[in-house]
Amino acid sequence: MRHLLSDTNIHLENKRLSRIFFIFLLIMYALVYMTKNCFTGALSKIVAEGALTLTQATWINAAFYFVYAPLQVLGGIFADKYSPEKLITIGLLGSAAANLVIFFNQSFTVILLCWIFNAIIQFGLWPGVFKVMSSQLVRSDRQKMVFFMSFSGSVGLIFVYIVSAFTPKWQYNFIISSVTLTVLAVILLIFCRILDPMMKNDKLPEPVKNESEEKNERSSVKMWHIFLISGFFALLFATLLRTMIGESVNTLSSTMLSQSYEHISPTLGNLLSILIILAGIAGSLLIKFVIFPRLIKNEIVCYLLMLILSFPFVFTLRFVGKMSVGLIVFSLCMISLFFTAIGLLTNYFNMHYTKFGLNGTAAGIINAASALGFALQYCLFGSIADSYGWPTVTTIWIILSVITIICIVLAIRPSIRFIKNGQIQK
Repeated sequence: MRHLLSDTNIHLENKRLSRIFFIFLLIMYALVYMTKNCFTGALSKIVAEGALTLTQATWINAAFYFVYAPLQVLGGIFADKYSPEKLITIGLLGSAAANLVIFFNQSFTVILLCWIFNAIIQFGLWPGVFKVMSSQLVRSDRQKMVFFMSFSGSVGLIFVYIVSAFTPKWQYNFIISSVTLTVLAVILLIFCRILDPMMKNDKLPEPVKNESEEKNERSSVKMWHIFLISGFFALLFATLLRTMIGESVNTLSSTMLSQSYEHISPTLGNLLSILIILAGIAGSLLIKFVIFPRLIKNEIVCYLLMLILSFPFVFTLRFVGKMSVGLIVFSLCMISLFFTAIGLLTNYFNMHYTKFGLNGTAAGIINAASALGFALQYCLFGSIADSYGWPTVTTIWIILSVITIICIVLAIRPSIRFIKNGQIQK
């Protein structure tokens, strides 16, 4: 009998149980995303209360992602070699412990150390989740699962803003997340026990080669060569820059609005942030039901279209504090819409590496770039806003947006060739 907590290359063929397990994973990762953003949801309250400065609070988040980013590469490799369910369980229980400590002790040093520990212990959580839904569950549902999982980040952020808006103290974010993560770990272990007898061995297929490839070596293609010829590295750099802009919109917009407009309170800023995040959910729906693959069949080409459409709204943010708050909020909503759509497209593209057994690695590396983008935007934009104001921050966003467009233009041709010649299945 195969075991989810010890085996990797196994799969489930029972569609009903596969879908039930996926629903749990979807809810679980949304709640995990909530716990990673406890400081984000409480940021405006923390700053208004004077518990920490904006720079201190954003540096704590930055420290998390500076540690988290490189470990995502390791987590991706581990998810392809070891049990992803075990990696997920470790991440859940470790984060629960760290958040519990923060609830009882709010000194800057303790919070910083606990948040760094959080980053370390979650090294295999997202790669593990992506490995499970793209390899271990019913393959015919794979694209649907990636689509629905794209909502988890937005839902998680909404959860944390709701908790922050309706709890009397910002510290409550951490005790709520600690209890939630512990319960999720227990439920995951129960699922593993139930599904173990139904798991079957999974034999990775050999990549199909064209005539020119057959003339080359019989040995398997190296991992980094596959990433190189697919345009993966251009996509990687674009992910870094896009995250710096998109996550700033999701996580700093509440503070930006409350500091730029006198009539916007921190609580109202949090509620407006929920509206911005909900707009992001519409982006995933736009991709799934309108654009991809109905109108555009290549993920990277569609990625470029989303970037171009978002640029006028990024440019509009240059006038924050001068234009009406309604127009600025609308621009933030549209950026969230297009950038969330881009996140879904990136996950779709990562599925092309499943044929080579590299889907967990690809997801981990992309998540590392996203995490580094998180870290940079937290440590840079909070400090820049404190020192030079939000118009300077938004000018940097415009420059980064242009560079991101250039990166994706460079990735289009190799991605098309890679998908066509590799004969990769979705």
